[in-house]
Parts: sequence; structure tokens; C-alpha cells
Amino acid sequence: MLIKSPLKKEKVKQNKRRSSSKSNKRSTIKGAARSNGNHYGTRKKNQDQDSGFSLPKLKPWKVIVGALIVGALGIVYLNHVFATQQLLQEVRQLEREYNQVKRMHEDYRLTYDRMIGPAEIYENAKEAGFINGGPAEKVIEVEK
Repeated sequence: MLIKSPLKKEKVKQNKRRSSSKSNKRSTIKGAARSNGNHYGTRKKNQDQDSGFSLPKLKPWKVIVGALIVGALGIVYLNHVFATQQLLQEVRQLEREYNQVKRMHEDYRLTYDRMIGPAEIYENAKEAGFINGGPAEKVIEVEK
């Protein structure tokens, strides 16, 4: 008794080799060796054997566009750096001008304070004929 097990087509791999009887029939036709998939004498390219590190293949136009973008970003960065340096010079110039005006203001204030100070007022009062009243601790009595 012969028992056959049912084959599951999903898990069964196809036979990659062709039978010799089919290839002999097709070999008589002109150019049949190319059409039936026979590549005897040539190596098959297997991507699994390439275990070393390799860079991704880039197309030339992508490299050119990338270089242009990097160049444009570099130019923008350099313009930013030069603008920042120029702004720093302007800030330093304004700071110098501010310090100069501040010193002038302090000189004028000192002169003004000397003009309205107590020593100057007493001197002007003596010239006008006023008499120094002495210390302010004297008690003034007023009669009614």
C-alpha cells in the first residue's frame, strides 16, 4: 500500500534547476541560453557576502546639491559672524562715548556743587554784609 502525504505548497521551495531534457530542447533554438536563465561561467552576485562596511551609493547630483547647500550655509554663517563683529565694534564705540559724556557730567556736577556749596554761600553772605549768627544751638526768646 502506497501512502502519499499531502504537500503544502506554501512551504515547499521550487526547484531552481531546470531539468536537462528541457534545456536540451531549448538549446537548439537560437539565443535560448540567454532566455532560459543559464549563466554558466559567470558568478552570481550575492549581496549576503558583502559583510564589510560600505558607504551608501550617492548619485552625483545629490553630492552637488549637498555641496551647494553646505556652501550656502557656510556663507550665511560667515555673514553672521562678520555682522556680529561689526555690531560689537559699534557697541564698544557707543560705550566709549557714554563713558566720555558721563565723565563730563560728573565734572559739571562737581563744579555746580562747589558753586552752591556752604563755603561759597558763607563767602557770598559776608561780601553782602550779613553777619554770621554762630551755632544754631542758641535759644531765642521772644517777648509777648
